[in-house]
Amino acid sequence: MRDALLRRSSLLALPLMCLGLAGCGSSSSSSGQPSAMQTFGNVVMFQSTTPPPPDQLPTDDQDEQLICPQVIIADGGAAIRAQSGQDSGSLRHQISILNVARECTPTGNGGFRLKVGVEGRVLLGPAGGAGSYGATLTTVVMRGTAQIARRAARVGGTVPSGQGGTDFSHVEDGIVVPAGRGDVEIIVGLGTGGATSARARRR
Repeated sequence: MRDALLRRSSLLALPLMCLGLAGCGSSSSSSGQPSAMQTFGNVVMFQSTTPPPPDQLPTDDQDEQLICPQVIIADGGAAIRAQSGQDSGSLRHQISILNVARECTPTGNGGFRLKVGVEGRVLLGPAGGAGSYGATLTTVVMRGTAQIARRAARVGGTVPSGQGGTDFSHVEDGIVVPAGRGDVEIIVGLGTGGATSARARRR
């Protein structure tokens, strides 16, 4: 099952960056403006809210053999909740991953430099109030059973009085994946999800 998932995750050739929920080539909003997911993807890939002119975009002949793995979310790592009881009214806040993105840049001889972006939201529950809320986001890159990289960062945000939540985004850059045999996994997760479970959901 794991091998089948990895094979399916390596169908997209590079250079390519794709949003988890929006999919490749997501369109603008009905107002004609770029959607939030499209804007987030532009920031990850181009370091700008808008893409460069077409003649400056990467071309497929830069490294035809490089496959950029999809980002998957660890089982139990998509969201964390804080509540004082079992009923829904006791929920204080929830921090969730909404979108993921990645970019792979060839470094030669089959290796590549990896950038992983995560967009999420802090949402207050009935028992919550204004304040700062955070969680640990873990990003792990695996090749088979070997861990190539592991990054941990604090994500979240401050919810002002009178508002029900706030958005956040985080980008992990500079992850170097050396050339090697075997499929590569990019796994992200919040809190105790830890991004280490082999059972993961594709985004």
